[in-house]
Amino acid sequence: MRVNHVATATTLTALLLTSFLMGFAIEQPAEQPVLDHHPVEHTSARSSSAEVFLASGGSTSHDEFSGAIVASDSGYFVAGDVNSSAASLTFGPHSYVPTSPYSNGNDFFLASLDNNGGWNFLVGADHTQGGVTFMSDVASHAGNAIVAGYMYGPVDFGQTSLSSAVQFDAFVAQTDAAGNWMWAKGFQTLPNSSSDSSIPQALAVDQLGDIIVAGYFSGETDFGGTTFNVSNPEIFIAKLDGANGALKWVVKGSGPGNQEVTDVVVDPNGNIHVSGVTQNNVLFGTQNYATVGTTDSFVVKLSSSGAIQSITGYGIPNQAVSLTNMAVDNAGDLYVGGSFEGTMAKNGWSITANKGGADLFFIKEGTTSNNRWAAIGGSNAADSLSGMEVTSRGELIFTTFFASSTFTGGTKGATPTTSSWATINADALMGGLTNTGGWSWLDVTASNALELGWGIAVNSSDIAAVMGSYAGPSGSNTITKGTNSVSSTGGWDNFVWALDPSMKADSDNDGVPDVSDNCPNDVNPLQGNTDGDAKGDACDPDDDNDGITDNAPDNCPRGGAANWGSTQNFDDPANSTDWDRDGCKDDVEDDDMDNDGIDNVDDQCPRSTYQPPRPTWVSDEITDVDGDGCRDIDEDTDDDGDGVPDSRDDCPTVVGDSTLGEEGCLDTDGDGWSDNFDDCPTEYGNSTLAGKNACPDMDGDGWADVDDAFDEDPTQWADADGDGYGDNTAGSTPDECPSVAGTSTADRLGCLDTDGDGYSDPDSQWNTEYGADAFIDDATQWSDFDGDGYGDNYANASWDDRNPSWPGVYREDVVLQDACPTKEGTSWQNGLIGCPDQDGDGWYNLQDAFPNDATQWSDMDGDGYGDNTSGNDADRCPEIAGTSTLDRLGCVDTDDDGYSDPDITWTPEQGADAFMADPTQWADQDKDFFGDNPAGDRADDCPTVRGTSFIDRFGCEDSDGDG
Repeated sequence: MRVNHVATATTLTALLLTSFLMGFAIEQPAEQPVLDHHPVEHTSARSSSAEVFLASGGSTSHDEFSGAIVASDSGYFVAGDVNSSAASLTFGPHSYVPTSPYSNGNDFFLASLDNNGGWNFLVGADHTQGGVTFMSDVASHAGNAIVAGYMYGPVDFGQTSLSSAVQFDAFVAQTDAAGNWMWAKGFQTLPNSSSDSSIPQALAVDQLGDIIVAGYFSGETDFGGTTFNVSNPEIFIAKLDGANGALKWVVKGSGPGNQEVTDVVVDPNGNIHVSGVTQNNVLFGTQNYATVGTTDSFVVKLSSSGAIQSITGYGIPNQAVSLTNMAVDNAGDLYVGGSFEGTMAKNGWSITANKGGADLFFIKEGTTSNNRWAAIGGSNAADSLSGMEVTSRGELIFTTFFASSTFTGGTKGATPTTSSWATINADALMGGLTNTGGWSWLDVTASNALELGWGIAVNSSDIAAVMGSYAGPSGSNTITKGTNSVSSTGGWDNFVWALDPSMKADSDNDGVPDVSDNCPNDVNPLQGNTDGDAKGDACDPDDDNDGITDNAPDNCPRGGAANWGSTQNFDDPANSTDWDRDGCKDDVEDDDMDNDGIDNVDDQCPRSTYQPPRPTWVSDEITDVDGDGCRDIDEDTDDDGDGVPDSRDDCPTVVGDSTLGEEGCLDTDGDGWSDNFDDCPTEYGNSTLAGKNACPDMDGDGWADVDDAFDEDPTQWADADGDGYGDNTAGSTPDECPSVAGTSTADRLGCLDTDGDGYSDPDSQWNTEYGADAFIDDATQWSDFDGDGYGDNYANASWDDRNPSWPGVYREDVVLQDACPTKEGTSWQNGLIGCPDQDGDGWYNLQDAFPNDATQWSDMDGDGYGDNTSGNDADRCPEIAGTSTLDRLGCVDTDDDGYSDPDITWTPEQGADAFMADPTQWADQDKDFFGDNPAGDRADDCPTVRGTSFIDRFGCEDSDGDG
């Protein structure tokens, strides 16, 4: 849930003044800061005490207000706001001086502390050029901190400058683990009205480090490359690149009235969940929610790419439901929490606010019906949730603050401390619920100061830390938890209180919390529990659960075997568990099960028979010659002690362990074969074939390594042609030409490959259609799909974008490459070899302007006449398109009479058109400008005499010039 700076500052100031002047009257802030919990993956670890640390920071004035906290890789990040009137903000050894030049300006701050409460750094932005900023939320990834807020005016984040000169606009910025600003990005709004702006309200980081920021905006807002323009405030959800803040995507919701974002979380699958509150219907994409109460809440689920997947609503007719916080556990289950009035029912559960005013609710939205639950808690005043998290064990941890009366949840209760200086005190409260929704514990700051919890974070060791504000006059300004104490320096300061939730209950005060104490009412600090049952050794009358009580006669009561029964089976002694009845389990605790003086490890008769109640025979050199623990008179059947009964021992007087060839005889190499039957008696072996028995056979195929051509391959042993491929056709990499040595590896193994390209030469049994080499003397080519004599491999790297289904591969050393590998052809011109060439002039049909004329192939001016001067119908003007057909072909013919226009190289005397604008005339042999065509216009009546007459006749002699 976001930080509302105006409401928070006003509330805190009112609380402080009321406390000092007229007794304490608390009004809880309407909205509180976001607690980001999702970036940390939790694993359970126990601290040495419940109270881990207590840290504090602030200024001598009362200008620090609400804030937010998030767990990082090595501790926590906290962020908040400070008024520019504060002279200096101090957290441990670190100080920050607000830089906003406005008398009532606002700066945000970001601080880091380690898991022991030590402050690492304290930073802010540079507002000296005239800017103000307000913090909305903080998140963390890979040890870095990410903050979101909104700003006005110019603000510098290290080397990055942002500015919003018209209205408040959103910013997102990231620091490294040392507090150095890495980057900052801002949204830009062009307002349609004076209230338009972009305000982020919640922040989260996904598993890849990308940032999800959500809030509301109005006006024309550029989110970093995508712009939306709305006239009323609408919700936006944006994903930014965690490396540089660049926008990856942004979506918006819509609906009448105002909607506000309260929290953002990301589940382990990368899905994004955004919660919000509304008084009107809400629409995201095609998903919508219709309200049922005065104020409803909703959760929008998006994919990692921003696709709207669902929207879930929470509403009660004529009542208000404010879902302010969310969390996700390691299994991906979603938890939601907030405040409500009335009765809310969903997914098989129902809860009713019955504490007085608005109560807190906590809901687990599990994936199955038996994994969902809801719980409530509260005081008799209006309660509101400040923060919520989930530990690795599924325990829900939350924080709030209360003042008026006892806060109860289930059978647990917590009462605010009575103040010596204020009418009503306010305490920060932290509590826990079990993974099934039962109330586990409650704890409060419990001091004479005023304490307000703003947010909570749980680190990777399941240590929960609350960030809040506290204040009080001198002597009443201290918080103490365990052995840790902090005091405010003036007005409202910030505190961080960290504890181990698993250490909150310890009935027997033995230092072990009840949740893990196997004797909760008996001091048992070491938690000894020999038999692993529900009772530890301190409260268990039979520690090892062997049926013999600890005080007598058990000689092994604890620290050894457990959960067994002491038995003696005289019909089948091997099925006894405690043959000599000493309380020590024979197989793991009793070194001498029959008490004959021979330890079990050396006793060949570990359970020598006896007459109850206990054994009395002891082994000696008279009754047990070989000292094996068996009485020679009735038990020992192996006099030489070699483990082979005398009845089967082929060498009864020689200690031996052979089992093959002969039994009980010497087996020097230990392969089971007696030396008399072992062809390699000094080498462990298992061969059986080719006349060599018990010799080394590494691959276990029966062939001795010395005879095996492939001693590490159990499927091959012979290689007649010596080419490295085995002759067994059913084995691995079999030789497909076993009688001819070869090096082919591609189409066949071990066959002749003349050019060494991996493809075998074709033969009578294997031709190119089966995959043999179509070019046995060219190592760069082997395939000719279309059979035109040109190989399919190519050396032109630019051909990589050709049809992927075409045959052939890229090789930089290919010389002749088929440009049309799937079509037979004979082309060879213009670098395109092997493509269809219908007229056989060497040019690919698709590049041949005259595919049916072998004398022509190019038509540069596109007029239908070929450029080859020696070819058919050669173009006399190859660079200029023309239609002439009579004197020349393919030249300009302005009047379309078939005769070309004259030019420098072709005059009318040579046949060019003497009248290029008159399609009825083209020749003028006497050059008197009258055409020789008697049927044409102004035909020359005297075509062989140059004349000027034009009245009675054209072009005849006119001596007096009268026409």
